[in-house]
Amino acid sequence: MVRIKHRYILFEILYPPTADTRVTPREDFNQFSQSELNALLTLHQSSPNSINVKTILNVIRKSLLDHYGDVGAGKAGMLLNVKYFSNRTSTGILRCGRDQSDYIIGAMSLIEKMENNYVIIRCLHVSGTIKKCEEYSIERTKQLINVIKNKSKGKVDEYISQMNEINHVEEDKEEEQEEKNQDDVRISKS
Repeated sequence: MVRIKHRYILFEILYPPTADTRVTPREDFNQFSQSELNALLTLHQSSPNSINVKTILNVIRKSLLDHYGDVGAGKAGMLLNVKYFSNRTSTGILRCGRDQSDYIIGAMSLIEKMENNYVIIRCLHVSGTIKKCEEYSIERTKQLINVIKNKSKGKVDEYISQMNEINHVEEDKEEEQEEKNQDDVRISKS
């Protein structure tokens, strides 16, 4: 019997201001563009209560359907599940099938609007275990708090450069090695 392998995707929802004065007041947009620290504070705000687990799943499934069609949405959306979402930190953890994780990350990055809010959904970390995603989330939050507290130019630049990276865990190789070892044990017992 073969077990289904999952991937856990740590994501965050960012709230960028728009240049459209009907959506974002001009003062907020000017404040956002004044410094990188103001930009970090504006982007990392709490999610409204209207954004919840059900809303996130519906938006991701709609994006999968729009960009990958019925077959892609059926494959990727079959095992899709939100394990954790916090409105306060705007971060969450998705569980999906291992083979479909790239499709889901692509669909998440193409989402522009959620519940009448302009959003950017960023994938921060992909792992085979939920524990590693939680540990990475805690570490990332500590870094953000230190950057905001210290307000030093170098730390802000370092944090922003790290924002551009997605951390994929090399667990596929570990899992393959583990399966090979199990197969070797089975063969030796026979």
